[in-house]
Amino acid sequence: MTIAVPRRELNRVHTWEALHSTASALVLARGLADVTVDEIADKANVSRRTFFNYFATKEDAVLGTQPPSLSAEALEAFQASTDDLFGRVVRLMTAAVQSAFDDLAQFSTRRRLLKRNPELRTRIEEHVRAAESLVQQQLTAIGVADDEDSRALLILAASVMRFAFAPRDDGSIDVSAQTIDSAIERFRHVMKEAL
Repeated sequence: MTIAVPRRELNRVHTWEALHSTASALVLARGLADVTVDEIADKANVSRRTFFNYFATKEDAVLGTQPPSLSAEALEAFQASTDDLFGRVVRLMTAAVQSAFDDLAQFSTRRRLLKRNPELRTRIEEHVRAAESLVQQQLTAIGVADDEDSRALLILAASVMRFAFAPRDDGSIDVSAQTIDSAIERFRHVMKEAL
């Protein structure tokens, strides 16, 4: 049985893709400083206003990023989990960071963009800090009042994610839940052995 996708949703996806692919192609060809929002919108056949309905900044359009968020499902999983706080925080942080990137599997394109335009790293760092802030709020909500404990948990979570999502030899990355689970277990093992 095929489920019909509403035309409005198809148009939204098409417009998002057109803006992102146009922006990244232009910036790969000419550099971030030489590409404008107006040019991206024009080549994607949308208005400037429409551009800003989809992306907050030119950098977001180029990278295919958006402000991070925590879905109801991610929050429910965090609150209902019987796992230790370390595993819960890593999974919640992963959900927040993944929400900022439409497709983490496009890592190789983003890597080329960042290599040619290192100033784009600033926008990625802003999204990561925003994701950390979302997770920090949840830690406060469950009673982790010590800022240093929260900071340590966030740094560990970021390290686990970096380990889990390291590129393979072919340049691809595996963003599956199993990869995160395996990385969490690896860190637990290493920390146990180190202590």
